[in-house]
Amino acid sequence: MDIKKIDPWLLKAIEDAAGFPNKPYDLTKVKVIKKWPDIGLWRDGNRVGDWLEIETGNFDLLGELPKLHTLRFPHGFRHKDYAFLAGCKTLRALDLGWTDFRDCALLAQLPPLRYLCLPHRNQLLHADVLDTLGIEFVEYSSYIVEEYMPVQSAPAPRKKPYQGDVPLEELLEDIQARTKVPAYRLRVQRGVAPGLTDSKIGGLPYWDLSQPYPADEKGQPMQLLAQINFGREDMDEPFPKTGLLQFFIGLDEVFGCNFAYTPDQKNYRVVYHPQINEGVTPEQVSALGAPVLAESGTESPLQEVLAVHVEREDSSANDRSFVFEDAFRAAVQAVMGVDVGEKKSYEFLDEDAYDELFESYLETDDGCMNGGHWMLGYPSFTQEDPRPEDSPFDTLLLQIDSMRDEENGYSILWGDCGVCNFFIARADLEKLDFSRVLYNWDCC
Repeated sequence: MDIKKIDPWLLKAIEDAAGFPNKPYDLTKVKVIKKWPDIGLWRDGNRVGDWLEIETGNFDLLGELPKLHTLRFPHGFRHKDYAFLAGCKTLRALDLGWTDFRDCALLAQLPPLRYLCLPHRNQLLHADVLDTLGIEFVEYSSYIVEEYMPVQSAPAPRKKPYQGDVPLEELLEDIQARTKVPAYRLRVQRGVAPGLTDSKIGGLPYWDLSQPYPADEKGQPMQLLAQINFGREDMDEPFPKTGLLQFFIGLDEVFGCNFAYTPDQKNYRVVYHPQINEGVTPEQVSALGAPVLAESGTESPLQEVLAVHVEREDSSANDRSFVFEDAFRAAVQAVMGVDVGEKKSYEFLDEDAYDELFESYLETDDGCMNGGHWMLGYPSFTQEDPRPEDSPFDTLLLQIDSMRDEENGYSILWGDCGVCNFFIARADLEKLDFSRVLYNWDCC
């Protein structure tokens, strides 16, 4: 295991935020860092685990917190080089107001930012970048480091949300109508035991015995996440009419995901079998070491095996979609006769109304927690879309959601009630080329 270095102050802040990181997976639990206590527990070079070593001034591990959305630095924080911020791709709120931060060019690498607090402009370099971030409210702190003249500056006033009744149901219907696209919903069939070649989530996979069974980079057999038998489902192009598409994931603490948003398929795999050999038996596949459910010492989001059936259903943009804000502004204009200008939905609506609108996109009738299981259409996220708008991975190949019911509890659980996505370039899907597929999951 690679040894990572970390500033002791940061280590204590992570521990206070989400518990001590005993293993790399624990970093996925860190979502907010606001508290930076005074400590003197460790010295440089001290090992504090089998994968962590203390190095004062090393904050690079901040860029390896895949769920970190809020980061506030303490009063008087000083660091000559804030380049480590470039790795914090999931940040939505960043407070640098009481630090010696200067170079705003770094902020252009953090597209999800919605709230930003900075020192006074007199301290900043490349401040023109702030005008390109698309953040309506940029608050400047009155704190200036010693080498600058003290200057007092009041925060810019927040824009007030809309005052009056908002017809959320009508807005939702309008947005859905504007953004709907044809897609396929995966419906779980309770009480059905899927066979070897059936469409399903989890379970024993079909496998071509002439090929090596999928294994992770450590040589451990991967688990079947899902498989779709196109010959038994009514699906049109770009999907084929025959064959079997499979998704495998590693049984490790991050479920085979690299969180680098690169399609390396080292610890996950997407496999298409153009032909199915109906003579292959479950016993033959089991003999290859194919795991069904996670055993002791392994990690998996799957708690049971689920038969699925694919249904045609329109998919509409949710508030994590790149097209959502334009659709929201158009809907407000059409339904309410109000010109929103450049306001975002979360700026126009008050907090309660926005939460209600957001929750409406999560509601399902089958126990799914983030919009359901899908192929094509708009993906769901509990955080933000990890892809840039110009990403070549423009098509949702598969989404598997966390799922529970009152009687049986969780059937699927991605971390803290999260959701997983597989993305592919549309051109690759049309060619049935699954060699480049991006895999991501996130949770609350």
